[in-house]
Amino acid sequence: MKELYDELAREYDQIIQEDIRLNRFPYAAYEEMQDIIANYIYDNRHIDVAEVFDIGIGTASLYDKINPQKLHLTGLDISEKMLEVAKLRFPDASLMQHDILKGIPFQLRNKRFDFIVVNYLFKHFDQTTAIALINQLIDYLAPFGKIFIGDVMFLDHDRKKLYLENHPDDNYSFYHYHTYSSIVKKIDDKLALSFMELNPYTGLLIVEKYYESSLHFEESMIKYKSNTVKWKSNQSQKQRE
Repeated sequence: MKELYDELAREYDQIIQEDIRLNRFPYAAYEEMQDIIANYIYDNRHIDVAEVFDIGIGTASLYDKINPQKLHLTGLDISEKMLEVAKLRFPDASLMQHDILKGIPFQLRNKRFDFIVVNYLFKHFDQTTAIALINQLIDYLAPFGKIFIGDVMFLDHDRKKLYLENHPDDNYSFYHYHTYSSIVKKIDDKLALSFMELNPYTGLLIVEKYYESSLHFEESMIKYKSNTVKWKSNQSQKQRE
């Protein structure tokens, strides 16, 4: 994976913009995902300067959308070339080349973060690895902190099956196609999960400690770009099963 993203680094932003322009798999909802996360970080009035940890930070394009004075940014990526682009974009960030599959870097063992961002990385991990990473990251959250996981992700198995049957060219053998319903079944009950479906194959998963959750509800509605979007908590999902 390192070699792939080293090769793509200089063209990565252009590849994503072309997918957005053509409404094409897998990055069609990339900018919308970034807007949601950036607005959440920027608009959080309880934190003057947010501690943000971005795993698989890539070219750090998300942070073009946030006033740099509003955050301290720590970023990891397996690709040195991606980090070179990220450093040009956000010179004050603390950036490290690291494979997250080897665990959280030792240097961060005492750090706690208000927001942990993991965008378009989980599709490279099987479910066991993805769940294990979530369980690791929870220990690095500050009180009332949140993990944002944006990726190719389906609400449930039926939606995944329907999409892939109708779009066989998007069924890549090297991707893991996660579903929110499957993650809910495997996740620790002490965690609260919420899910936003951005398009038929893209989702934003938010993970919090259950007793600190600000998205602690049966079923609620929020407004985003004048569209009404439904969120479902993991507890309500489990109650339905």
